[in-house]
Amino acid sequence: MTWKAAGIVACVAAAAAACNREAPRPAATAAPGITASAAAPPATLPPAAAPAAAPVAALAGAAPAGGGTALAREDTKWSGVVAEVTEFRRKGNTLTAKVRFRNQGTAPADVEVLLPEVYVMDAAAGKKYSVLKDENGAFIAALHPGWKDRWYDRISPGQEMVIWVKLPAPPPEVKAVTFQVPGVPPFDDLAIQDS
Repeated sequence: MTWKAAGIVACVAAAAAACNREAPRPAATAAPGITASAAAPPATLPPAAAPAAAPVAALAGAAPAGGGTALAREDTKWSGVVAEVTEFRRKGNTLTAKVRFRNQGTAPADVEVLLPEVYVMDAAAGKKYSVLKDENGAFIAALHPGWKDRWYDRISPGQEMVIWVKLPAPPPEVKAVTFQVPGVPPFDDLAIQDS
């Protein structure tokens, strides 16, 4: 080991030791007739050691290490499977939606999404936006190989899969819409993320 590497290791070890030090505990005071056997825990933590409180919304949207936070979540018609919208982003004239299917059950689930039945509804304006298609008539979305109109796969217990679709974006003044995926209750009042 070179002297530079040894110095870096020593610095890292010293920093780790400094971070792991506990604040001194106050001396225990015993009531008359009671013998104190150990120092009492501190009544409050010093400000630097106090844990940061996580916002409730962040905890509610927490997701497994394989993905980001969920913007919305619904149970599905497939036993044990939940659907979570992880992205709902407007960029220019296009809206990209990503949905994560997570199998929390004990048996594999065959999940199928028919893309002609996926849409966004702007109820206030009475407009429906369907998934975009390319020049060959294939949907611009995650597709099962060999198909132009659907995604499906078997999701094992504990497994998750993410699908995506591209839709026409509602006007910029529209901030929330209903997002419909077949086999899943509507994601009502889903906020649009603007890039």
